[in-house]
Amino acid sequence: QHISAMKMKMARYIGVMYKLKKYLPLEARLQIYHSFVQSHLNYCSLVWGFAAKSHIETLFVKQKMGLRAILPGFVNYWYKDGTPPASTKSGFYVHKILTVHSIIVKNALVFIHKLKNFPSLVPPSIKKTIPNSAPIFNVADPDSSLTTLWSDEYGKHPYNNSVDILQRSTISNKQI
Repeated sequence: QHISAMKMKMARYIGVMYKLKKYLPLEARLQIYHSFVQSHLNYCSLVWGFAAKSHIETLFVKQKMGLRAILPGFVNYWYKDGTPPASTKSGFYVHKILTVHSIIVKNALVFIHKLKNFPSLVPPSIKKTIPNSAPIFNVADPDSSLTTLWSDEYGKHPYNNSVDILQRSTISNKQI
């Protein structure tokens, strides 16, 4: 429900951006894009970001539409006379814009960093959702690492030795 509301808002803003395209310089259009599109993608991405892939892909389509609305020149939206739509990949790279997928990953990593390094800043309601027995990762001590705790708790899977490989690489990195 939140994702569909975001898509509707972004569609309205993208229409406005198309109308402003010929009147504003690129820098102003980029600021409008960041305030109208990127801000909605950043807001609560930890909550809606792990929804079904199909929902995230529809947001990515809207994000690309918004980027096409600010890029200079004419940009195809759909296949036109057999020619594919123009790629927005270079636009993301040149203007240093994160895709919706990257925004979700970035916000998740920032959240994990805050959990690990600033536990006093984490609200108690979130602390309660993480059990005390949750494995922790300590690179300095491979014996108490996540892989050791995981294999002690769940055992080794006969078809996957990635836990053993990760443990060996952690130990060998410590010896180096």
